[in-house]
Amino acid sequence: MIHAESILNEFLSRILDDGFFANIQITRAYPNAVKPTVLKNTAVAVGIKSIELDENAVYEHVKAGTFSVFTDIFLPYESDKTVPESIVFRICRDVADFNIVSIRISEIKADSFAQCYIMRAVFTFNNELCFGGKEDE
Repeated sequence: MIHAESILNEFLSRILDDGFFANIQITRAYPNAVKPTVLKNTAVAVGIKSIELDENAVYEHVKAGTFSVFTDIFLPYESDKTVPESIVFRICRDVADFNIVSIRISEIKADSFAQCYIMRAVFTFNNELCFGGKEDE
């Protein structure tokens, strides 16, 4: 069971606890804006893409469903182009016990607005969710 309000915090903490990400900036996703300087190091922005909830148990009140977390991987132009794939596979390892049911990865694209390469990966999980309150205590 995963507490819905802590999905993103738990996802981020798993990544941040992995030494592989020591030299990669990990942050919550915010709306895109022009950055006043050119990106010097790889960065990963993480956010919740969606939550879909079903009460799918017979004669029980079990709230299970899927939730998707996206990661936008920003890579300076002069970087090794295999880095985004390495990041995605490492994240898979870090959050595997969330019950991954699908991963969608976009192709890496040059973005003149952000002045770097960007690749998006969406991780979808299936798990029991709780939202707090009397039923979940």
